[in-house]
Order: sequence, then structure tokens, then C-alpha cells
Amino acid sequence: MESLQGLKTRKAAVKNVGTITKAMEVVSATKMRKSQEVALRTRPYAIEALRLFRKVAELAGSTPWTTPRPVKKTLIVVMASDRGLTGAFNAQVLRTAEQLINVESAKNPVAILAIGKKVERYAQTRGLELAGSFSGFSDIVSFDEVVHVADSIVRGFAAGQWDRVQVVSTHFRTTLKQEVLVRELLPTNIEKLTQTIHEIAPEHGRFANVASEKERDIADIKYILEPSPQVLFDTLMPYLLRMQIYHIVLEANASEHSARRVAMKTASDNADELASALTLAYNKARQAAITKEIIEITGTQNALENV
Repeated sequence: MESLQGLKTRKAAVKNVGTITKAMEVVSATKMRKSQEVALRTRPYAIEALRLFRKVAELAGSTPWTTPRPVKKTLIVVMASDRGLTGAFNAQVLRTAEQLINVESAKNPVAILAIGKKVERYAQTRGLELAGSFSGFSDIVSFDEVVHVADSIVRGFAAGQWDRVQVVSTHFRTTLKQEVLVRELLPTNIEKLTQTIHEIAPEHGRFANVASEKERDIADIKYILEPSPQVLFDTLMPYLLRMQIYHIVLEANASEHSARRVAMKTASDNADELASALTLAYNKARQAAITKEIIEITGTQNALENV
């Protein structure tokens, strides 16, 4: 049996770990809610931009941004975290990314755009071509932090460095449920953009009702477009792609904080359970030691009386 001092030391260590994980759980829950709030505050602007974009797209017709072209190279954008303690969050993203890479690389060359240090290390370990690596985003991602990511994707597509862009990221559904999705970012269309903007609202909870917001019909509104619908479309497209990528990053960010919250709650519960077991073992060992001492004292007393 372990000594009393050893049990006492282990019990104190487990309680300290439990205190830390509980604090991390609370912090992660706060960051998750803030991530949702930031995403939802951008939705009115996004929806208005999409209304205008839909009208311009109808008039512009076929464009290089929306027309599929022969795929000579595919860019796969993979979004994970910089840090661990997120349960299976990073493992699920990298597992899905690896499946997609295996499928795409069998057909044409693949490049990886890594968002998060975990993805960068994975790509380096696998010997994959890195088109870029971005990390060190703040806990609540701002639009300015994402602009350079979006611009590098748009420039590469416009220059013909890659003919298709796919994104592997985590879609936030509820606090307890996050789903890894593969989205085709480019070539794009209005349906893909609209879906990304609306998906940021969770299915349940405080912000669930935002997802039911309806867009007003603008079919009868007549616009005078100058210099031409094609020029306006090409001008608007980079801004809308920035917005789409920003919402995807916010989704992944909320999913990361949610996964860390759940992982820390599980760790806290396990720490409490282990601390209770150690307390019981400590009390039993202490009781056994006291009983042993009493037996020794009684035996000594009896021996003295019989002398």
C-alpha cells in the first residue's frame, strides 16, 4: 500500500490540476461565445453585400471566378489550432485533410495552405508542398488578421497557380458537436457564399434564431451599373471571398474553443473523480495506520501487565 505521505501528495497534485482545468473550461466557454458574437455581428454587412453581388452576378454572366476550369493543381486550405488541449479537434481535422489529400494527389498535384501550427508541422512531417503558413491569430479573430490569408488565396487563383481551392475546417453546430467539413472555395457561386454566411449561426442556443433571418426580395430592384457588370463583379469578388474565409475562420475558432471547453470539463470531472478515490484511499490508509498503532499500544500494555 502506498504511504500516507505519497497519497497526500498525489491528492494535492490532482486537486491543483482540477483547479487549472476548471479555470480553462470557463475561459474557453467565454471565448467561444465571443467568437460567435463577432461572427454574427458581421452577418448584416455580409447579407447586404450578397444581395448586391447576386444582382451583379446575374448581369455579369460567366466569369473566371465562377466557371470551372481544367484542374492542373489544387490548393487545400487546412484550418486547425496552434495549441493542444482540444481533445480530438486537431486529429479529426488532420484525418479529414489526409483523406482529401490522398484523393486529390492521385489526380493532380496538391499544395497545402496551413492555418495553425499543428497543420504546418503535419505538412512538414508528410513532406507536402506548403503554399503558405499562417498562425498566431488572436483568441477572437479580427477581420484584419484574415485579410492577408484571403488575399494570398485569391492572388494564386487569379494567377493560375491553382485551379481549384478546397477548405478543410470545423463547422460549429453546438457546444458539444463540431463537424469537419470540406468546402470548395473556388470556383465559387452565390449559393456557396450564402451558405457560408448563414452556417455561422449555431443550431441551438442563444444565437440559434439568427439562422432563420430572411433576405428580402430584390428581384424587382433595377440597378444602373457602371462601368459594367463584369468589372464590378471582378472588383467585388475579392471582398466577398475575404468575407467568406473570415466566417470560416470564425467557425473554426468557435469550434476550437468549444472543443477545448469540453476537453477541460472532462479533465476536471476526471480530476474530481480521481481526487475522491485518492481521498478514500488516504482515509483508509490513515485508519489502518491508527488501528495498527492502537493494536501495538494495547499489546505493549498487556505485555507490561503480565510481567
